[in-house]
Amino acid sequence: MIPWIYNQLVTDMSRWHLGGLPVLLLSVGAFIVSFLFVFVTGRATAAYLYRAGIRDRVRNYDAFFAKSKTGTPTMGGVLIVGAICTGGVMFCDLTSGTSGLLLLTTMWFGGIGALDDILKVRRGSSDGGLSRGVKFMLQIVFAVFFAIILVSEGCSPFPEEIRTTLLFPFPQGAMIDLGLIYPVFVVFVVVAVANAINFADGLDGLAVLPSGLTAAVFAFFAYLSWNEFSAGIFGFIPIQGVQDVVVFASAMVGACFGFLWFNGYPAQMFMGDTGSQALGGTLAAVAVLSKQELLFLVAGGIFVFEAFSVFLQDYIGIRLIGRRFFFRAPAHHSYQHQGVAETKVVLRFWIASLLCAVLSVATLKLR
Repeated sequence: MIPWIYNQLVTDMSRWHLGGLPVLLLSVGAFIVSFLFVFVTGRATAAYLYRAGIRDRVRNYDAFFAKSKTGTPTMGGVLIVGAICTGGVMFCDLTSGTSGLLLLTTMWFGGIGALDDILKVRRGSSDGGLSRGVKFMLQIVFAVFFAIILVSEGCSPFPEEIRTTLLFPFPQGAMIDLGLIYPVFVVFVVVAVANAINFADGLDGLAVLPSGLTAAVFAFFAYLSWNEFSAGIFGFIPIQGVQDVVVFASAMVGACFGFLWFNGYPAQMFMGDTGSQALGGTLAAVAVLSKQELLFLVAGGIFVFEAFSVFLQDYIGIRLIGRRFFFRAPAHHSYQHQGVAETKVVLRFWIASLLCAVLSVATLKLR
């Protein structure tokens, strides 16, 4: 919307010598609008969710986990979805297929999470949501659609020479053409990232701040790819609509920081699967559309660690070996079992996430 108005007012942008300034301004605008959307409506939303009986049912793990969280409003992720979509609609170029794909991703994954949350509330159990198989199926259906769009002639935002290419964060110019394997790789990335954020969402504020930091990293890298000067320096390949990735990721950062106001310890409301699925799906889409899929291994390091702990526990430990590696996976609950206070676990994960973000930016030196 805003880009269209801007183009109507300024038809010859070259005479203003603004360079990358318009995208930066749009990104700041998307951040502010998304943040204010959550900040202004958060308290009323939490009160409504509580009155409507949309409250969390915490699993009972005896003395290791706080029972006082039972009854906290959940499904607050509707604020995150609303904020990201509002910022995206206002500041992205709606004529671009990239912005449309990003909006659709956020709403689809937010919808999966919302359905899961509603079923949990109606059945009165944190285990009463969508089955793991149904959730995976819904994620895969969209991921396949997403991958087909990316490799289809006339729909893909990528130039033909890199359409099925996997770019490495370093060194400069390192890439490999995956061919027919690339769509499969995209499906894996979308599903894996969406579930990794979901695994990390278990303590107050644990997932939302690292999600914002990771989104900020991808916004930064997408901007470097869009800006002609920086793209030439670091060897980024121009991608159609990548400026919308910058703006959309900035809206996501604003939504995360706004929600942290209400989700920090002690949480006034939880994001639920509505928020974690939406954040995970959007992060995956941002990573793929900026051609920085492998960068998530660094920028989203704590999410990779959490997902790995679940895989190690469920598939290697319990199913193959017949024993547990942790008291409970994901790993953050294992730390609680060791007696580490929840606030300290969250703070240490935040520090680790910040270090991962800094390390991601540092990889530019290797380009």
